[in-house]
Formats: sequence, C-alpha cells, structure tokens
Amino acid sequence: MEDNLSSRKLEILKKTIEEYIKDAQPITSGGVHERHLNDISSATLRNELNALEAMGYLKQLHTSGGRVPTQKAYRLYVNDLMNQTDFDENSLAIIMEMFNRRTTSLEEIVSSIAKTISKATNYPAVVVLNGFDKLVIQNVKIIPVLGSRAIVLITTNTGIINNSIDTNDLINEEVCADAGNFLTHHFKGRTIADMILNIKSFEREMNADLKDYRNIFNLLSSCLTDLSSFKSAKFATEGQIKLLNNPEYKDFEQAKKVLHVLEDEEELKNIFSNENSVAGVTFTIGKENKNEDLEDCGVITANYSVNGNNIASIGIIGPQRMNYSRVSAVLRYIVGELNTIRQLPNNLNNNDDEE
Repeated sequence: MEDNLSSRKLEILKKTIEEYIKDAQPITSGGVHERHLNDISSATLRNELNALEAMGYLKQLHTSGGRVPTQKAYRLYVNDLMNQTDFDENSLAIIMEMFNRRTTSLEEIVSSIAKTISKATNYPAVVVLNGFDKLVIQNVKIIPVLGSRAIVLITTNTGIINNSIDTNDLINEEVCADAGNFLTHHFKGRTIADMILNIKSFEREMNADLKDYRNIFNLLSSCLTDLSSFKSAKFATEGQIKLLNNPEYKDFEQAKKVLHVLEDEEELKNIFSNENSVAGVTFTIGKENKNEDLEDCGVITANYSVNGNNIASIGIIGPQRMNYSRVSAVLRYIVGELNTIRQLPNNLNNNDDEE
C-alpha cells in the first residue's frame, strides 16, 4: 500500500475523509477526536494528522484553519477503503419492469436509469448508450405510417430500437410485414452488426422472393449504420441542478464550469466513452480528469455489458468530496441488476416472437 500507512493512520484518514464528505467543513483534531476517535489521545491524533499532512494526504486551506483531504487521499479511499454495498432495491423497480417487458424504447430506459441514479446519489448522472451494433436482435417489425414513411421497430435483448425510414414509394402493410418476417427469420439471435454486415449477402434471395422490397432493406441498412455510429449515441443527463446543493459550488463561477460540461453532449460522450473501458467501477479524481473544468471534481463510471461487449457507460460527476462509497455501491448494484435481467430466460420474450 502506498506510503505503508499504519492501520491507525488508515483509520484516522478514513474518518477524516468521511467527516469532510459529510459536511464539507475543514477537519480539526478536536472534531475528529470528539466524534470518532476518542480512544486516541488528542496529542497522538494531532501527531498523526501532521504526519498525514506531511505525506500529502491532507492539506491546510489556511495557516490557522483545519485540514481537508487531498486528491491523493481520495484516491486511497477509493482504492482501499470502500466496501459498502447498501442500496434501496425499490429504487430500481421501474427499470426492472422495463427490462422484464422488453417493450420499452432504449431512449426511455436510458432516461430512467439516469433519473434513478441521480435520485439515489443526489449528484448529476450521465448515461451514454452507444453500443447499438452489439445488441442482439429478437424481432423486426416494419410498420407503414404515412405515404412512403415506415416505422422500424427492432426488439433486442435490452430494449426496443425505433426509427423511421422514407422509402420514396408508397408501401402497404403486407410488404412491410413480409420484410420484417424475412429479417426476423434470418437475423434473430444475431447482433445488429451482423445484420449491417450481412444484409447485402441476401440480395440474391431478395431479388427472387422479395424483389419489391430491396429499397426497404437498403434504407434499413443505412438507418442502422447511422444509429450505430458514435454521433447517434442515445444520451441522458439528469440532476444537473443537484450540483448546486454542494458547498463547493456556492461560487457560481466554479459551478458554471462544471454545468457547462454537463450541458456539452459531445464532451460528456468523450468523458464517458466506453470504447476502451474496463469492467467494474472506475474513478477519475481531480486532475486525473482530462477536462480542465473537472479538475476539482470526481467522476465515477460503471459499464453495462452484453455478451462481454460494453453497451453503455453510466456515470456520476460531483465534487472531489463526493461520497465515493455510496455512489460506487449504487452504480455496482444497478449494473449488476441490469446484467441479471439481461440473462433472464428467453421465454420472457415469447410475445416478441409472435407475428
């Protein structure tokens, strides 16, 4: 362990960080002694706090003031002192129902996840879903609406993708139903990436049996390719205003920097991009964040995977002082539950197979 901290120093540092997380007030030896560690003498506690400061885990904001944890302290806390798993399971009831039904659009699911996480943590939450090409197809329906327009509904193992296409020609229900049945038959159980890659290989069969539908398939292929691109990622941010509940952001100029990031979808997608992500919960603290406007923040990210592929990044942005243990527990629990639901038996989706 870094600096070979003794068990007593670790305990003091943990209590110091948790005290500061609680009320954002500089820590004094008297306060820690009175509220947490009255079995240690005041003189010993002062010496230990001085040592922790010398080691770079605490710093004084003012010469005569108390101490606050440093980025180094938060990193140690995140890496070694976090084992809580408490979370109110009822907070996930709506999302669980959505996943069980498999009849909710991905946009709604992404928004609900963000709202649930923000409510549970009391920090701004961000969800970026950009792994469309990795989703597994269960059913394809093409429904004509007005004139040459049609709605495409693709039921996946996570939720429904919906989009519209313009065929440039009048189409009827029978044409759309046949096209949907054809795609379901050939691509059920395969990923959207497989459909995009292989739909052209069925051109000969389409010419023979479905020659009137080539336009639909070409437009659908183009539509799915656009959806799978990074620019088309489904995205939700919730709870931005909760940032202002933290004392660090009473200075509105400081708050504006973070709020600006929370309003910038492209920047958030870069921050929470899951292309090179790893399983579990990851943390970037203070200047570990590449964005200069987040140098005084903590960013916590969890990844939701399907068949070993990252589908979404779920994250929290808050002050360095944020309750890492609580937030980590929430994210771990939610991702774990989503993975459990994804693995439910296929008979839950029988309704999707009916034509």
